[in-house]
Amino acid sequence: MNLQGQLLIATPDMNDDYFDRSVIYICEHNDQGAMGLMINSPTDLSVMELLAKMDFLMANERSYSKDQLVLNGGPVSQDRGFILHTSTNAPLLHSYETANNITLTTSGDILDTFGRNNSPEHFIVCLGCCTWKADQLEQEIARNYWLVSPSSEHILFHAGYLDRWSEAYEMLGIEGFLAKAGRA
Repeated sequence: MNLQGQLLIATPDMNDDYFDRSVIYICEHNDQGAMGLMINSPTDLSVMELLAKMDFLMANERSYSKDQLVLNGGPVSQDRGFILHTSTNAPLLHSYETANNITLTTSGDILDTFGRNNSPEHFIVCLGCCTWKADQLEQEIARNYWLVSPSSEHILFHAGYLDRWSEAYEMLGIEGFLAKAGRA
């Protein structure tokens, strides 16, 4: 089973408060384990504020969305940035395609494209990530902690941060289940 490019959707059986109602995009999945980004846990820091703190607002001609927030990508490596984005023509140092038209970049050079013509059309900025040891994720899925779903650009980049969990369930056709579980 290769889950790279898929979504993990926390089930009501998830007994870990940290991951309650979480949606995680799986960036890498292989024999050594898995790595993903939680895509529905916004911080109170906007992408614009992050870039200003990192001194990337040197050019006035850039345009930034003031309401796009940095996300808490997970409990591991919270001092590192992970940018999930649509494909771009800009050459980037540490990027790899995770799925069709979706790329993960971990190098800061992508930040310099934001607000410019060579910026990715859509992107998510996360601090931290989620990781699993070999077979750990498969065991959690078998315990009914996660549902697996194909990812969609709508869920990744357009749905409201706090709506992504319920919209992911709706995409699977399980919205009636949420109402019965009192979780909608």
